[in-house]
Amino acid sequence: MKPLAGLVVLDLSRFLAGPYCTLLLGGLGAEVVKVEPPGEGDPYRARPPLAGPEGASFARRTPGDIGVLFLHRGRNKKSVTLNLRHPDGVALFGRLCARADVLVENFTPGTLEAMGLGFRALQGCNPRLVLCSISGFGQDGPRRDWRAYDPIVQAMSGIVAQTGEADGPPLRAGLLLSDTTAALYGVIGILAALRARETTGQGDWVDVSMQDGSFFLMPDAVEFLAAGIAPRRTGNTHAAGAPFNVYPAADELVSVCAVTERDRVHVLTAIGRPELAREPRFAGGPAIAPGARQELDDLVRAWIAGRPAIEAVKIFQAHKVPASPVPGVDELVEDEHLRARGMVVGLEHPVHGPVPGAHALGMPIKFRHHPAGFDAPAPALGADNAEVYGRLLGLDAAALDALRARGIV
Repeated sequence: MKPLAGLVVLDLSRFLAGPYCTLLLGGLGAEVVKVEPPGEGDPYRARPPLAGPEGASFARRTPGDIGVLFLHRGRNKKSVTLNLRHPDGVALFGRLCARADVLVENFTPGTLEAMGLGFRALQGCNPRLVLCSISGFGQDGPRRDWRAYDPIVQAMSGIVAQTGEADGPPLRAGLLLSDTTAALYGVIGILAALRARETTGQGDWVDVSMQDGSFFLMPDAVEFLAAGIAPRRTGNTHAAGAPFNVYPAADELVSVCAVTERDRVHVLTAIGRPELAREPRFAGGPAIAPGARQELDDLVRAWIAGRPAIEAVKIFQAHKVPASPVPGVDELVEDEHLRARGMVVGLEHPVHGPVPGAHALGMPIKFRHHPAGFDAPAPALGADNAEVYGRLLGLDAAALDALRARGIV
């Protein structure tokens, strides 16, 4: 059995943070029921690139095509349709909540309350229910109602101000860092609330703010401020180490990260200059003088420049120096280590099967005694109406037909 087998999770989330949270819960074994508007579904179902029987394309749009991002984020989930703009749809959702363990949503704060599904109402349906709300700035505070996507939150958490070269403009992180970390905080909060429920019998409201989570990723900034120094952009370098940079090799880039004085000794030995390790200017931990830092940087840069990246990396690693190439994502999907770890897997369409040329990311959490992973493709819209409504609520085909005719499901 997977670790979370037996848990029922209702998923009202869209875009990235919420769906990534429920993707992980599904990979860990929870039964994730994605609740979508009838006829339209999650907006990412129609977001290019679209996948069909011939692969994936930004241009092609035929009936049955589904967005690749939805295929990725919808794995290990079931789909039911439900019109939450209709009072009867809200009532039906309350009945689902009575049978569920967890509800995940990432609407603008206040939306659930306006629908009659606020935390107090949900507790009335099911006191054991754990509600997880993921939003840009949290359920309270002066910016509660601000609209936000990942770049806005990166800007408001200090990530943008600290990213980029010292003499260049601030930059956002290339990945959607604030969204994806919010998903992780959501999973952590849900698991903690479920653990507490074992003792108290009471559910809880997990409030995940993307800004809170992103700001929590900035311990370096706190350390700088403690010393009365405002943190500044440093590009690929860092005050905590030397050499600490990205260097061009003969064919591609190499990242070297020496943090301790021992690391620095290993670097100098690897590049054939072990005698320099005894020089006082290279001693003293990370806080070596700027001139010595630049000299060390120049030595490493010159040594790497004359070699293929993988040769330089192997020499460094043989001398216990943290170093690696800097591959692109197109190279990483072919990476033998990631494939051996099950992190690159095929992507399947719920109707057409494997999508030619498409890759999905595997389960990043491994267990010795429990399986975990994504072993079911994203569902077609409403594919699980009969099974979920029948098993959880006892609705038969005639009842579903009647609800469908009224636009409820």
